[in-house]
Amino acid sequence: VIPDVVLWLPGDRNERDLYGHTSTFNGAKYVTGKVGDAFNFDGTNELVVEDAPDLNLATFSIETWVYPTSLDGAVEIICSKETGVTPNQIQYGLGIKGPLNARPTAIPRGNFVFHLGGLDGIPDQYAGWTDMGAVAPLNQWTHIALTVDSLNIVAYVNGRETRRFRLRLPENSAPVTGALRLGGHAPGVPEARDHFNGRIERPALLGAALDVDGLAALAAAGSARPAHRAAIGDWDFAREISSDRLVDVGPGAREGVAVNLPARAVTGSAWTGERHDWRAVPQEYAAIHFHDDDVADARWDTDFALDVPRDWKSGCYAAHLTAGGEEFWVPFFVRPAAGTEGRAARAAFLIPTCTYAAYANFRSRVTGRWSELYHGRLTVLDRTDWLMQDYPALGSSTYDTHSDGSPVMYSSMLRPVTNFRPTGRIYKFCQDLLIVDWLERSGIEYEIVTDDDLHAEGVAALAPYACVFTASHPEYYTTAMLDGVEAFLGGGGRFMYLGGNGFYWRTAFHPTLPGVVEVRRKGLGFLSPTSVPEAQFSLTGEVAGTWASVGRPPNLICGVGFVTQGFDACEGYRRTEASEDPRAAFIFDGVTNEVVGDFGMLQNGAAGYEIDRADAALGTPAHALIVARSQNHSNIYEVSVSSFMDLVPTHDQAAPDPIRADMVFFETRGGGAVFSVGSIAWCGSLAHDACHNDVARITGNVLRRFVDETPFAMPTGRKP
Repeated sequence: VIPDVVLWLPGDRNERDLYGHTSTFNGAKYVTGKVGDAFNFDGTNELVVEDAPDLNLATFSIETWVYPTSLDGAVEIICSKETGVTPNQIQYGLGIKGPLNARPTAIPRGNFVFHLGGLDGIPDQYAGWTDMGAVAPLNQWTHIALTVDSLNIVAYVNGRETRRFRLRLPENSAPVTGALRLGGHAPGVPEARDHFNGRIERPALLGAALDVDGLAALAAAGSARPAHRAAIGDWDFAREISSDRLVDVGPGAREGVAVNLPARAVTGSAWTGERHDWRAVPQEYAAIHFHDDDVADARWDTDFALDVPRDWKSGCYAAHLTAGGEEFWVPFFVRPAAGTEGRAARAAFLIPTCTYAAYANFRSRVTGRWSELYHGRLTVLDRTDWLMQDYPALGSSTYDTHSDGSPVMYSSMLRPVTNFRPTGRIYKFCQDLLIVDWLERSGIEYEIVTDDDLHAEGVAALAPYACVFTASHPEYYTTAMLDGVEAFLGGGGRFMYLGGNGFYWRTAFHPTLPGVVEVRRKGLGFLSPTSVPEAQFSLTGEVAGTWASVGRPPNLICGVGFVTQGFDACEGYRRTEASEDPRAAFIFDGVTNEVVGDFGMLQNGAAGYEIDRADAALGTPAHALIVARSQNHSNIYEVSVSSFMDLVPTHDQAAPDPIRADMVFFETRGGGAVFSVGSIAWCGSLAHDACHNDVARITGNVLRRFVDETPFAMPTGRKP
């Protein structure tokens, strides 16, 4: 792997893909499989409790609540204790018999099974697993338990004895050092597969073989029970839900860790539906949801590192990696060197890294059931689409669903990300580089601030600049980020919103894992496949959903808010009478056309993809000028309108079409101002005719005026 750090500009772009089907990274050749396979990801989606002598028992009980959501493997492991003698061999464990590799066996598919290492002669065995005598119902909570002493093995389901065997366990004189794993993959296979898909609640390992009454009492008590007096380990997932810690409430205080972010703050066996704040009733959210395709961190070894020289210009860069005739781009951003006096530029480009993370490895363009309807055509696949279908170990975005149909709530940049690159389809980061291209061509001085910076530093990240401008799609915002932008505007800052569908979804950054975000959706019909009843973030406890749904619509920031989307065609903007207002004269300086932006590399127009409009009811200021509107969008845009009322004909025949993008300008307190275009496609028109066009001129006019020290004045008689 040969690194070469370059400043990337769109003029250098080519259509070579970043992956080949024979690419090799870190010595691991890609092959089809689940997380942790030949990608050599370090860790699978499981909870791990390190070994200790008192976990290695001849007399014990192991019990837990389980909620299976799919059956795909040979035996899906609910919990297992490895022997540490022979690699990947189980000392004891619980699982569910799946459909794969199902040679003739007396164990029906979907039955609970148990495993005791080295034990032969038990009836109804399959690959060392023995039937517990009860079916594992999908999408239902079931309490299961196994008790073992030197003579008796008893299986229990929902507090009822289902199987009993009287055998003597073989002696094992070798040292036992294996970890206890919950939701992990099947031992005995070289790649990680046969993960348990579903929820686990309150697993416990007890140093005694309980009788039927004792286990029935545990099942009846549920997850809110106190630690059992015989507990060797008793893990209460209602504790420290916002962390990756696995808290043992038993006397041993044997803590574990969650690997690859299985979902927390999810409903458990005690959920009543009456309270949706897990912080108020944590015992109702005492489960953890495991998926066979979760991935938070590939945990690869570092191949090379770069110390950015202090004299590098702030900007967008990429490490260019090549191997075996293939290439891979790893973008990164450089801010001004810390400790410098002032800034070289008065304008900052706010890079939407939070949105990049939410969309990382976006699969729904291919797998989504509405994709072709939004595009108005059949989906055309490229090599990256095939890569993500062939290699699920890359993980998914927050727009996708797990293999069991549940929504992906966490997404991460700590893995190969196929759509965060300067080549391929013009969308997200690749599209935002069109703004960089225009800035470099125009000679306008700017510096970089990212969402990560804004989240960590708040308004202090923006305060050095007179003007802050966005990328094409700043959709995902944390509370700290939104607070920072509002504080910047409240202090007289100037803000340019050069995109669409911005400030839309409330998001949470992981407090310790950089590049990891959490998204939970609720209440939008066109996103119903990824809607969830668990409406509060596990990482922060905040209410999730859209910012509008929690009373902070984007109109309060930029004067416009999301209306609809369509990917078949884009349109231009027609200027309104308000564009002749003296307050807006600087915007259209040198612009003579009545229609602007009826051209561009994104479906031939500056208004489209996803569009926003002004709405006084949602907070657009009364003194805002709507200086231009798009028109004549196709009926594809009507498919995903955010409000049913947008499709209801108005009684006012002179009212503008509600399916439109609005270009808006207004002044703010302290001499500040806001300019918004309300369209993702805007930046796709900047480079038209070598940047000699109305879109580039308008953008440059506004940016140059916004970095000018002359304060804006609120219009007479208007309130901010």
